Amino acid sequence: MEAASLQGILAFVHAVEAGSFTGAGERLNVTKSAVGKSIAQLERRLAVRLLNRTTRSLSPTSEGLSYYEACVRALAEIDAA
Repeated sequence: MEAASLQGILAFVHAVEAGSFTGAGERLNVTKSAVGKSIAQLERRLAVRLLNRTTRSLSPTSEGLSYYEACVRALAEIDAA
């Protein structure tokens, strides 16, 4: 797995949990712009929209929710190893 892919996954997971790019950026110690770009790159690579974005909030799409759950399980397994 490429570092950029893992960074995108982490940005996506934190964005869903925080409910914003700003919150995810604070958790990852990067800018909200970097979070948005990482997630956009991940969406392009997967060819699926993961998040619904508005000016005031973001929420996972149905595909995004499934992907989020899979990512959380995978990250938990990595932490346990």
